[in-house]
Amino acid sequence: MLPWVTPVVYASRMKIDSDDLIDASSVAEVLGLANRTSVSVYQRRYPAMPRPVVDLGRGRTKLWSRSAVALWALSADLRSPQAIASAELAQVTPQGQPLAQGVFRSAYTSARQHALGGGGKPREVARSKRAAYQLAFDQARQVDPAFRVTMPDGWFEDS
Repeated sequence: MLPWVTPVVYASRMKIDSDDLIDASSVAEVLGLANRTSVSVYQRRYPAMPRPVVDLGRGRTKLWSRSAVALWALSADLRSPQAIASAELAQVTPQGQPLAQGVFRSAYTSARQHALGGGGKPREVARSKRAAYQLAFDQARQVDPAFRVTMPDGWFEDS
């Protein structure tokens, strides 16, 4: 370490060990991402992901706590938005005309992907499964007024 660099950085009245600080390239490495630019995508996709503890502004160095990023990665669902939507749809059974079922699956997948940050458009639907479900259900009911969906108990709560 350089003699004029202080070994402790203070951020938000929190004492941070400078040896625990990592840049975007190291964050990408911890998360198993292909490159450092993917970190900003993750920051948008996963609001609970730790934010930089040192942020010198746009286009300048950002530093994260390695331990916070590693801990978050252990508990976070890091599947792609498409994989999350597919897994959720596998737990439900749409019933009605085949066209209405297709509309439901397509609308749910699209809404959920956008809600989870996987689409190119800004988030148009709340992050919850319930919001994506309601949007998809309403669209399917326009095709088939008798359309319905069966799902396991607690399906809405585990999002």
